[in-house]
Amino acid sequence: MKKGHRITSSSPTIGVVVISAPEAVWNPEIYQRGIEQLKKRGISVVEGETVHSEYFYLAERPEKIAEGLHKMFLRDDIEAIMCAGGGTCINKVLPFIDFSLIRDHFKPFIGISNIVSLMVPLLNEGMVSFHGPFSIWSYGLPDVTPTDFTHRNWIEILSGYTGKLPSVTTWKTYRSGLAEGQLIGGNVWSLGVIAGTKYCPANIFDGKILMIEDIGKTYDRLDAVLTQMKLLGMFKKLNGVIIGKLQGCNPPENVSMEVKDFISMVFGEYDFPIIYDCDFGHIPDNLCLPLGCLVRLDAKDKPEITLLESGVI
Repeated sequence: MKKGHRITSSSPTIGVVVISAPEAVWNPEIYQRGIEQLKKRGISVVEGETVHSEYFYLAERPEKIAEGLHKMFLRDDIEAIMCAGGGTCINKVLPFIDFSLIRDHFKPFIGISNIVSLMVPLLNEGMVSFHGPFSIWSYGLPDVTPTDFTHRNWIEILSGYTGKLPSVTTWKTYRSGLAEGQLIGGNVWSLGVIAGTKYCPANIFDGKILMIEDIGKTYDRLDAVLTQMKLLGMFKKLNGVIIGKLQGCNPPENVSMEVKDFISMVFGEYDFPIIYDCDFGHIPDNLCLPLGCLVRLDAKDKPEITLLESGVI
């Protein structure tokens, strides 16, 4: 796997990019507060070309978004790239991404939510990226973010940490067992809009540990996307599943069910270990998880995730 270089201190210089929705334009005060909070913690920030632009529900035309991202990877004065926010349609940018250019100038890349629709294609091309904080939502929400947990964790992970991953809340086991595999996954919606394409073929999930999270969806809508992935054969050779926070996700109206019922509806037929309610997703205390790196999943009374492989070199 292609990995970026580890950051050299707890005060790196990062590039901040907007590559899906124009979230910095839509949320200027929150965006600016996020940048200020990063700087307050010693992080130097270089803004990407499309941070302050807007093209309907995208930050720019798809080819321009890709061009700006390429330029950020080409820069020698930044150590990592963090996305400011997410969106809905980053899959429109994929045809314009030069994966060879990114691989030749690779550096740690951090995203979550809709950015997963680029991160899984990066994994498909043999590159490790980091499911972690946004500069807007993880740093800019007054009285909510940032948290010391989120900030400390991504700094440690990009510095080369391996070992047991920390928790803030109580993680739960749905099906017990022990498994190892490379991490893959992220936001359910964003997986669904690329599943089965050349950017996310079914066999990329073989032998992996799937991690999923989402926000504001009813269980039936999540199930529909995951069932589409199941019909494509994406789950038949999984080694395990880690479910993060399904923030604001609930049963559809007039349906009474718990999250364990939802998990059973999707994964009940399999025998691999599953844990849920883990500390990643659209939440303030958000783990940084390297897609493409080997982890051990120990689904027991007090489940654990151990990072067996550094995401950086």
